[in-house]
Amino acid sequence: MPDIRTDRLILREPRMGDAEPLMAIFGDPEAMRYITQGRTRSLEQVRESMQKRIDCLDAHGFTLWTVVLADTNQVIGDCGIIPIDWTGPEFELAYRFVPSVWGRGYATEAGIAAMEHAWHASTLGTIFGVTDLDNTASQRVLTKIGFADLGTTDRYYDAELRLFRLDRPANNQP
Repeated sequence: MPDIRTDRLILREPRMGDAEPLMAIFGDPEAMRYITQGRTRSLEQVRESMQKRIDCLDAHGFTLWTVVLADTNQVIGDCGIIPIDWTGPEFELAYRFVPSVWGRGYATEAGIAAMEHAWHASTLGTIFGVTDLDNTASQRVLTKIGFADLGTTDRYYDAELRLFRLDRPANNQP
């Protein structure tokens, strides 16, 4: 599968070797503050997640891509469309980035690219976004991309979260 490219980023297929550089996110309590109630993950858990990403790509044609800087090839995060809580049948836009690159617009840039790819690679009609209630930065990203804020829900991840929804654009029908 070809990479997804933006002006500054490359979203590429996940590889098992991405687990180590992604530990800069998953092993950092600050980076995980709004994800899984701040619990960090072990390298083995991240490796298991990498396999889920690879399987998702095989099954759906989209996944949680590894995000690298186009000019340096440095892994800075992940972004893509996955089944909510890996259980489906609903799908969400998910993204995480190392704290050193927060505030530079990478989540919005990668999110738009991942959404466009998903619309072209699938027949999905709706994609959701879920955020911690206090994660206003992530809520702004989803709103910039075009998601509608549906308020709070406790349907996902065993937590009360803010729910967002984006329907397939009329000009992007399968």
